[in-house]
Amino acid sequence: MLSAVVKYRLGPFLLASEIPLPELEPLAVGADAAGTDNISIRLGEVPERIADVVANESRWWASRQEYLLRVPEIANFLVRNGREVLVQPDPGAQPDDIRAYLLSPIFSTLCHQAGMYSLHGSAVRVGTGVVAFLGNSGAGKSTLAASLAQRGYTVVADDICLLDSRSSASSADSGPVLVIPVAPALKLWRSALDHLGASHESLPRVFSRDDKFRVPVQSTELPVRLPLREVLFLEWADEDQPGELPIFTPVEGVQAVTRLMEFTHYDYLMKPTGRQTGNFQLCGQILAQARAFTLRRRRSFAHLDLTLDALELHLAALKE
Repeated sequence: MLSAVVKYRLGPFLLASEIPLPELEPLAVGADAAGTDNISIRLGEVPERIADVVANESRWWASRQEYLLRVPEIANFLVRNGREVLVQPDPGAQPDDIRAYLLSPIFSTLCHQAGMYSLHGSAVRVGTGVVAFLGNSGAGKSTLAASLAQRGYTVVADDICLLDSRSSASSADSGPVLVIPVAPALKLWRSALDHLGASHESLPRVFSRDDKFRVPVQSTELPVRLPLREVLFLEWADEDQPGELPIFTPVEGVQAVTRLMEFTHYDYLMKPTGRQTGNFQLCGQILAQARAFTLRRRRSFAHLDLTLDALELHLAALKE
């Protein structure tokens, strides 16, 4: 890896990175970076510990200002104040493995420390708004987004659905909660690519040892920030469940707020870092402007087109 600093734009951030990030388009010298927050990504020695820890597990430690992550055989990462990332690579680490952490959990940590909120979901534009698919790893979020992209929808987010919290203050006259476009690529398993009829041969892997690939988003320019109009909590149907049609079930009230909070990135850090109330208020505001449903459907790719047909019918009202 080189030590020359290259600048990239990712969501609300201008990244000045000593680590090359070929997944992102480098900014031309003198390019306008108005409206972005400057982030420094540097190579260096990461300290053994951080002070004032409020939460931790075996590989990470968090304070209100810092986040320390140790990934064996890849790198140690330290994120400070939503403004700086220090990376200490393992001598045998593959560069794409380091970048996979930088562009996902470390980016999400930067957003969290900067006072922003993000949902664990992929999202597409529907009409003048955004629909987000929320779920745990393996729920099929990226596959649904990629499949809808083949049907003409614009991908807005993959895995990290970033919210513009500055438009969603808790005051009564605040504007709608907007989604910040952050989708340089979709991350898809080889099996999903095969079903979609896309070759993986020329695609970079997300991690060096996985059969998961980065698929560039086919859009010359992502849409402006648009309001979140619907959230769909993804679930798989039981194999013995009768019928093949996907089922859309409304989620309302306390249950909707609780589920939405569960799918906020770093929900387990909200209370120890003093942000649980803000997260609760934001989720309530989202649900005041957006519909919420559970989407339960068959896991097999053989049922994917049936799910997409039903999903487009369900979303038709949002296009009006």
